[in-house]
Amino acid sequence: MVDLSDHGKLLDRFLGLPAPKTFMYGEQNNALSYLPALAEGGVELAEIEHCAHFPMYSNPPQMWARIADLVSPADAGA
Repeated sequence: MVDLSDHGKLLDRFLGLPAPKTFMYGEQNNALSYLPALAEGGVELAEIEHCAHFPMYSNPPQMWARIADLVSPADAGA
């Protein structure tokens, strides 16, 4: 996994996905080096408050609310 992450151009692959994209991260990780590239690539950045690496444990209500925001437009078009 580390090799794929380091050499597999995961950022390019993610940005190339033909779907709305959100990148979720904890506020303690708000200095990640690749956040500007994600934003420039049209990815919605979802910073989860009171959280580090695992939003599903630190702040699940906010995590699920952000996921709902992402998929709600798709529900409206169905």
